[in-house]
Amino acid sequence: MIKSITKLLAILFVTLVSAQQKPTLKPITVTLGKQYNMPSKILKEERVLLIHTPVGYADSDKKYPVVYILDGNGHFSHAVNAATLLADNGRMPESIIVGIPNNRGTRRRDLGRSRDNFKKYIKEEVIPFVNNNYKASNHKTLFGHSMAGAFTLNFLASEPTLFDAHIAASPVVQIFNSELLDKFSTLFKNNKALSKPVYFTLGNATAEGARVTEAMNKFVNLLEKEAPKNFYWKYDYMANQIHMTTPYLTMYKGFTEVFHDYQAPRFNTYKEYVDKGEMKYLKAYYATRAKKYNTKNVIAERTMSRLANMLIREKQEKIGLELLILNTKNHPNSMPALNGLARTYVGLKQPKKAIEIYKAALKIAENQNSPNSAYFKRQLKSLEE
Repeated sequence: MIKSITKLLAILFVTLVSAQQKPTLKPITVTLGKQYNMPSKILKEERVLLIHTPVGYADSDKKYPVVYILDGNGHFSHAVNAATLLADNGRMPESIIVGIPNNRGTRRRDLGRSRDNFKKYIKEEVIPFVNNNYKASNHKTLFGHSMAGAFTLNFLASEPTLFDAHIAASPVVQIFNSELLDKFSTLFKNNKALSKPVYFTLGNATAEGARVTEAMNKFVNLLEKEAPKNFYWKYDYMANQIHMTTPYLTMYKGFTEVFHDYQAPRFNTYKEYVDKGEMKYLKAYYATRAKKYNTKNVIAERTMSRLANMLIREKQEKIGLELLILNTKNHPNSMPALNGLARTYVGLKQPKKAIEIYKAALKIAENQNSPNSAYFKRQLKSLEE
């Protein structure tokens, strides 16, 4: 009897342990933005818009560039992921992402035979809706893949002033026959100062097909011969990709390319810095960037820190130190800027000045309840001892 009870208890114990160890399954939900269902007078049907805003948008008073994504039901999510990653790393500005999905059975109509009507819908309904309901700046980018890629290039050729940048993944330019080439040829003749950036790609020639590849080669040849000097364009042949995989790589590379004038300048040597024009060049660069992308007209903290460190390595300690001091004046609440200056004072055997800067950094860290407080305390203790 006792053995039976012991055995029963052992079974119950194993059952309880097993129940406790059994993993629980929960669905993962990620909020990318908001969906709007809105009637279109131009298309005479209800359409959907998907809209993402960057972190901090609600509390910000600035205006943001807008990236419009055709075939939004398929490309909205990786557009949001790409833009977020690149913005976090200074490769593009924080942007509003607008996905323009297709209705069932309307894609070929909208991008093909009725493309002028669809262009009108984007121009007169989608863009005004975004401008009226979101903190959108004047800078707009258009992305499209396949037929939508050809539509994107056609948009540039026919209405070059509407969008500021264009990205096309595997555009099937042959659907326009020679019409697209003629449009671009006319565009270049009438707009010698055209400077709208465009980035486009094509996958493996066998996978894409002979007609697609031949049409793309003709388009590239036209750009090489007739594109104005200031017209920024870049074409990438993706030999290891097929038609349906190019959008993902094109999105990341395309954002990086069309926003090349947003990215912080880098100098590898003192000579490069001098040849570019030194601080005069940097101030002009950031002034232009501020005007175009609605950012602050001040040299970025990281840019100045990297530049100063390079100058110090190149035995230009005096200039480097001056830039680090200027950096703390431009960014008085930046702990990295203060830390960079303090570390430089330590390296230059000026501990009293380093202590003064570390105390200022510690005060900021404590006001912000930052974990960096412990680091600054250690540095102060080391120097004071």
